[in-house]
Parts: sequence; structure tokens; C-alpha cells
Amino acid sequence: MQEQLKFDENNFYNGRLRETGIGVTYQRMIWKGIFATVEILPQLKTYLDENDKKIDKGFKLYTSYHLGYHKSFFKDRIYIEPQIHCQYWPVNTNVPQAFKDIDDEWNDYFLFEPNIYIGVNF
Repeated sequence: MQEQLKFDENNFYNGRLRETGIGVTYQRMIWKGIFATVEILPQLKTYLDENDKKIDKGFKLYTSYHLGYHKSFFKDRIYIEPQIHCQYWPVNTNVPQAFKDIDDEWNDYFLFEPNIYIGVNF
């Protein structure tokens, strides 16, 4: 993908970003192991410069959409869930200009991220 070509130190922030939030997730089994999940995660953001001095505070609304398949093994003790994720963050407020210049190089969405989860039920 074109965005991965930009992933080098020249495109890092001049400082740090701290994001804190609590999310809500809803998952629905659709049919024979196929499921869909929606995650909403509001985040409070704190922007810091290179000297860890607070520059500004902001807010981001992060959303994630998943489509996957759940398969259990060994009497439901172990499971595997291959999934496709799509992320979108429609709200992103109070971004300092130095951070915004770098953010503008990227989309506010990321489509078709493949994942595979392997789990154990206790």
C-alpha cells in the first residue's frame, strides 16, 4: 500500500501523543460461525512536545468494524477467529498544527486489515 511507503522517521510527530478512552463493542453472530462486530472508542488526547510539555488537548472518536468467522476445537476449549477489520475516525479535534501537518498525509480510515485471533476458554 502507498501509505506504508511513508512509514519512516521523517514522518514521525515532533513530540508525543497520549490517547485515553473506554470503548463499547457489540458483536452479533450472523450465521453458522460468521459474525459482525462494531466498536466505538471515544478518546481524550494529550499532545506533548519533545520536552514532554503539554501543547494541547483534543478528542478523537475511533470506530472499528469487523467481519469474521468463529471456529471452535476440542469441545470449545480452543477457538480461532479470522477477521477483516475496517477502521474510521470521523472526529478528531484540537490537533496542533505540527501534528496536523503529519496527519494530513494519512487517511482518516484504514480498510481491510486482516487479523487472526486464537483463544483458549478456561
